Order: sequence, then structure tokens, then C-alpha cells
Amino acid sequence: MQDSAGIKRHNKSFIRKVLLQGQPYSKQQIARQTGLSVASCNTYLNEMEETGEVVGEKRKSHEVGRSSVFYRLNEEYESFVCVYFELIQGVKSMTTTVLSPTGQVRFRQVNQFAILPAETIADELAGVLQQFPNTSQIMVGTPSIAENGVIRHSDIPELEGVELVAMLEARYHIPVYLANDMHYKVYGYYRQEHINDQIVTLVNYPAGVLPGTATVHKGTLLTGRNLFAGMVGFLDYGISREEQIRQLHRPTAEPLIIQAAIALISILNPHKLLFTGDLIEESDLTRIHAACETCIPQDYMPEFSYIPNTDSYYVMGMFWTAIKRKDEQV
Repeated sequence: MQDSAGIKRHNKSFIRKVLLQGQPYSKQQIARQTGLSVASCNTYLNEMEETGEVVGEKRKSHEVGRSSVFYRLNEEYESFVCVYFELIQGVKSMTTTVLSPTGQVRFRQVNQFAILPAETIADELAGVLQQFPNTSQIMVGTPSIAENGVIRHSDIPELEGVELVAMLEARYHIPVYLANDMHYKVYGYYRQEHINDQIVTLVNYPAGVLPGTATVHKGTLLTGRNLFAGMVGFLDYGISREEQIRQLHRPTAEPLIIQAAIALISILNPHKLLFTGDLIEESDLTRIHAACETCIPQDYMPEFSYIPNTDSYYVMGMFWTAIKRKDEQV
């Protein structure tokens, strides 16, 4: 049973979800959408207005024929800084996006580097945090395993073993959350596409580095015990890891992609199997689907889809993760 603080946190998260839709709502409208009483909404909204999280403005209400206070999230209340780094076709880059409380992009920059040590990431963040002093969370995405705030099995060698969360929190005194890039991307897809009761698996095949996947199972992100779930680059393909990476180019990668797809379908049985990455083109899916059907009965085959670019899902996965963390902690 939740204590009073837990109940308050839970109910405020309901109100926040309504206001995240981006338009003003009266107390009566919020009460109807959340199932809370008007009196409870009044109490919570007053508290949220006092802290500056919401703003209220009087306007004419068609419902009662007189002025009522309508509430919306305050876009200036806080910022979420979302940063991710990548190694794509030998090029290392760092993308930084700043989002408002409703997920609006307020700032975005992409920088490329010959080497990308953790100190460079921290230094790059310094200017952004100075520009957005109301930052409440720093969300970090990594093309690696993100185990307890530590980067492991990284595509970028100079980041291997770095305790990035501890390093950034010690320097900036702002909560930092580190997660695998695929976990963010599939969660962003699930939230943005409003998928509620399905199992969705995203498969990413960039050239020259080990592939990764991630799955949302009816709203729950499957991360595994060590946040290792989905690392299909560690499957046994009957060749060495070095040879596997050499084959991760078109067209030699296709047999590896097919083998991984069969394993994912067999183990996860998803409704949707989404493919992305520069080793895959939309026209490849017909061949991959046919090859999978030689092992998987047609009745159990998922829907195949191609996503040419996952950047927006990546950033929005960070945003929705930040909102979830806020709901759990506030």
C-alpha cells in the first residue's frame, strides 16, 4: 500500500500525463480524464502552480458560461538535456538535444570528433548547461551496454569502462541516466506510435560494428539482468567476432541478419519486427522474410517494417524515460 507521499506522486503523474498533450485544461476536464475528484485536482494543481511546474490562465469556458482557470505545463520550468554518441561508418559524433517539459526541441547540435573521450563529452555539456540552467535531468544514450552507469563493450574504444554517470553527476550535480541506444529507440517508437498491447522488436544493423536489438513487451522495456538483452552481435554465427565484423557490410551481412531475425522471432514472438541501419534497405525485407519462413511457420511470422531513420524515436525515447523517472521520483 502506498503512503500519502506515494499517492500524491502517483496522482500528480496522472495530471502531468493529461497536460503533456500540450493544450490547456480546466480542473473539471482534468478530473474527468484522470478520474480524480475536482477537489483533489484543485489541491494538486495549486501545488504544481506554486512550484512553477504549471501555469493557469483565466479564459471563457463553454461548459459553464463563465471564466475558468485553464492549466498547462510551464515550458520554462525545466529542461531535459539528451545526449548520445555514435560511431557510424568510422565517424564518431555526439548529438545534444534540449527538450522542454512537453518534448519541444529548444536546442540541437551535432559535433564530430577524431577521438571522443569522456572528458570531451563532459566539456561539450558545459556550454549547454550554462545556456539551460533549469536542466533537471541529463539523459545519455550509448552504443554499448550501460551497466550501472558504466559503459561496457563500447563501439567507441576510448569510452570503454568509463563510469560516465558518476563522472557527470560529480561535475554538474544533476541527475544523469545512461541507457543503451536501442532501448531508447524502441521505447520512443512505442510511445510515439501509441502502441499499447503489442510486442515490438527493433533491429539495428550499422556497418562495421556489432548489431543490437531492443524489445518493448506490451509497454515494458525488456532490458535483462545486466541491461544486456538484445545484443544479437553475441550470437554464435559459427565464425569469430572479428570475422563477423568483417562481414557486416552489404551484401555479406544478410545471412547474419537472417539468422538473428529467426532467433528473435523464435524467442520473443513479436507482433512487429522493425529493421533499421545502413546495412538494410527496404527492398531487403522481402528476402529476409522469405528466408525466415523456411524456419518459422507463416502463422507466427511478425509484421516486418523498415525505418530509414530512428533519430526522432531516439530523442523521444529519452524524453519519455525522463518523464517516467520524474513521475517515480517527484
